[in-house]
Amino acid sequence: MAVGAVLFHHGWPAVAPAGYMGVDVFFVVSGFLITGLLMREAEQRGSISLRNFYMRRARRILPAAVAALLVISAMTLLFVPQRLWATWFREIVASTLYYENWQLAIDSQIPQRADLESTPVQHFWSLSVEEQFYLFWPLLIVVGLWIATRRGSASVGTVLAVLGAVTVASFVHSLVLTADDHNLAYFSTLSRTWEFGVGGILAIVASRPWPGNDRLRTAVSWIGLVLIVVPIVSFRTPEVFPGLVVLIPVVGTMAVIWAGMPAGPLSTARLAGLRPVQWVGDVSYSLYLWHWPIFMFTPYITGVPSPPWLMVLLVAFSLLVAGLSKRWIEDPFRHGAHGIRMRSRVLIGGLAATIAVIVGAGLVAPSVAAENMVACEEPQGSREAERPRPD
Repeated sequence: MAVGAVLFHHGWPAVAPAGYMGVDVFFVVSGFLITGLLMREAEQRGSISLRNFYMRRARRILPAAVAALLVISAMTLLFVPQRLWATWFREIVASTLYYENWQLAIDSQIPQRADLESTPVQHFWSLSVEEQFYLFWPLLIVVGLWIATRRGSASVGTVLAVLGAVTVASFVHSLVLTADDHNLAYFSTLSRTWEFGVGGILAIVASRPWPGNDRLRTAVSWIGLVLIVVPIVSFRTPEVFPGLVVLIPVVGTMAVIWAGMPAGPLSTARLAGLRPVQWVGDVSYSLYLWHWPIFMFTPYITGVPSPPWLMVLLVAFSLLVAGLSKRWIEDPFRHGAHGIRMRSRVLIGGLAATIAVIVGAGLVAPSVAAENMVACEEPQGSREAERPRPD
């Protein structure tokens, strides 16, 4: 649902005017999964290995993202006018180093940049927020466990208190910042942390659905779906977002997670279990990475805006690319599928080298473009003056 909402928003904005709320669904799910993973490790081992955690995240996220950024950089050089290179590569570098959300936040404060055209990496802002969350959230859990050990208190309760305090502070900050500057509130990691936080708290207090109570859980699940879908297709005042409005899809997501997969003929589990739904969920990360660059580059390649019928084909092509990316990039690096299993040092070295290439291109290409533009704009008269005149 998270990736589907974003896909419809980018492809047919009139159908899902607030499809960007799919990102909020994603934040809650991510906080739930990551916190649950870390707490289970702490329960089983008595501690958390930050090295193993960050390595798992690197294997999960970086290969497909770096591959997408490499292709985006090459396509920019091949098909995009040089006058756009400075803007596009500034954001490509920001996305590669995972501070795209702050780059867009800064641009939103500069009048001459605030209304710039979209770039093929703008969607990396949410991935940047996620990566920044991954950097400090495990540390908060480690701090909570350390405090519990020193005081001899319950580890779960102490961790819950630490995460709860940070979550509440972030939520209050989001409300205040939205009233002052909704653009900054939209992109800021500090104002988005609470969405991950409520998912994390849910993982601690309700990591498993209640056994039985299928009717109640079915009703809660359907209510949650309604709370997600209705604002996505009806909300049309982004100037007050995130603010309090974002609570609607966030609460809806928490309801769906809490309800789990209840049994019964009316259960949402029937929808969730459909093979196409499961498949889209499996490829959702790659689909999120690739769909927007495909949408963005097509007009530059064809020379005309993409009509609605072409958008249908582009969505189909995005699904194809996402499936290939999942099979040949995500799975091999994450699970060692298809006979590929790189050692951690080799993987990190290869990713670092590729990232260096992308960042290098992002720094050099705009300078080359600027020199070419200056050469093209040089007055004809000055050229004539330099030529020797015949006697």
